[in-house]
Amino acid sequence: MKRILIIQSRRRPEMLKAEQSEYERAVAGAAELSFLSSVDETVAWNDPATLLAGYDGVMLGGSGEFDFDGGRADDDEARITSQQIAARLAPLVRYAYEHSLPVLGICFGHQIVAEVFGVKVVNDHEQKKVGTFPVTLTAAGQSDTLFSALPETFSAQYGHKDSLFAVPKEAVVLAGGAQCKTSALRYGANLYTVQFHPELTKNDVAWKLANSPGYLPEGVAVDSIVQESTDASRIIPLFIERVVGREDTKPGV
Repeated sequence: MKRILIIQSRRRPEMLKAEQSEYERAVAGAAELSFLSSVDETVAWNDPATLLAGYDGVMLGGSGEFDFDGGRADDDEARITSQQIAARLAPLVRYAYEHSLPVLGICFGHQIVAEVFGVKVVNDHEQKKVGTFPVTLTAAGQSDTLFSALPETFSAQYGHKDSLFAVPKEAVVLAGGAQCKTSALRYGANLYTVQFHPELTKNDVAWKLANSPGYLPEGVAVDSIVQESTDASRIIPLFIERVVGREDTKPGV
């Protein structure tokens, strides 16, 4: 069975536990999962070859606690911690990219990878959003190994204040939308990132909004902005099948 390392960027115990359950459900037994925290300074982040030995893929999870911008002051702890996390994970991201190890970065993970490749993440009021929104594949997305299995337009769960300032030169845009220009990117052959949350269902989003202050707009009912996202929920199983399980990837790096 394939082994996947999931790197979490959360401190709240209830959120860590919930996220682990969400990934276990999304994977549905197709891979063996291990979890590490990006805020754990005792991990040998500067030795990615050893850290990733025996793993066939990596997922970088989201975060409702840290922002690269978020409209916060420059010296806000959440912003400082985000930069520390990006610097800590940079050797791993670059190693995975250079060795074609499959990676899927999700929401905050999407932003971490962009920061590693030199693109700033900013508080873009036109793109920040929470709830369920349509995602449309580009021509590159329609022919992509992973995304070609999905409809040209599908619904996905979002919850973010920040967005990428630009497209990293190493990346290809696979999907976007009127309110999210870089919904999905691919760097090289096997490093994918998405701004949305394929691991979340409608009920997951409702629970997270109830437990994440500052994300649900005042006076807005959850049911009015959150719908099902069945097609987006296929992305993680497809990632395991089509990218992690592909013969020309390098398992167990």
